[in-house]
Amino acid sequence: MQPSLRPHVIFGIFVLASVVPFWAPLHRLVSLSLDDRRYSHLILIPAISAFFLYRERGKIFRRITFGPAVGLPFLAVALAMYGLLALRIVHVPASSILSVTMLAIVLAWVAGFAACYGAQAFKAALFPLLLLLLLVPIPFDLMDRIIAVLQRGSAEATYGLFKLAGVPMFRDGVRFELPGVGIEVAAECSSIHSAWALFITGLLVAHLLLNSIWTKVCLSVLTVPIAMGTNAVRIVTIWFLGTKVDVGFFYGHLHRDGGILFSLISLSILMGCLSMLRKVEGHGRTGTAGEPGVQTAIT
Repeated sequence: MQPSLRPHVIFGIFVLASVVPFWAPLHRLVSLSLDDRRYSHLILIPAISAFFLYRERGKIFRRITFGPAVGLPFLAVALAMYGLLALRIVHVPASSILSVTMLAIVLAWVAGFAACYGAQAFKAALFPLLLLLLLVPIPFDLMDRIIAVLQRGSAEATYGLFKLAGVPMFRDGVRFELPGVGIEVAAECSSIHSAWALFITGLLVAHLLLNSIWTKVCLSVLTVPIAMGTNAVRIVTIWFLGTKVDVGFFYGHLHRDGGILFSLISLSILMGCLSMLRKVEGHGRTGTAGEPGVQTAIT
């Protein structure tokens, strides 16, 4: 075997071997992702992480050294977490068991990567490795709170759009009594699915096209109000079409399957924010390069 291939083979064997003891939680994770739209993004995370490992392979695998000392702390934490749960020494809420278990599994994989490739490769691969944390499902109780925040945010944005359009209404929380029909921004209409997709897209785009940490964080955070605002646009659009054009819009394809169309609107807004942040970064670099007192000697 070529020396350059040995670390890849060892790491591949390590990951495949880990599937055996971790089969039960991994199976539950896949089932959760396929059965619950709130977690549909989970099965995509390993593929996205692997893509970035491959895309940035020149930088990540430039210098490979066997580094068990680098991976040992992660492995120790992973085994401790998994062992305490398996032996029932530590009791966690039933809704959080899969989350804690998946965190232990991700830490074990990170430990294997660090041990096989060394500290330099580990630092270079930090982004795709951190992406694996998105494999940890948010506990159901916390997910319900997140959905409630999106629900209230969408309701606030919807209220603002109706006020801007001059539509008379009576509001009670997330319910709106409007001319022709009343609507409710239900939990199912909180846009959690599109919000997850937009958040992950924001992370990837920020990593690829932005340089500073603060602009990357800013773009990622902006995905939340963008998702709320676009959801409000969807709600108001369907109400206008349902009351002014055809009542069938309340039950038709736009209501059930219009997520792609409005996701494109979200993506367009996100790209606009990205463009502004890139300009801010460009101005920052220009200002730094042209600071007073910095002179270049030409000989």
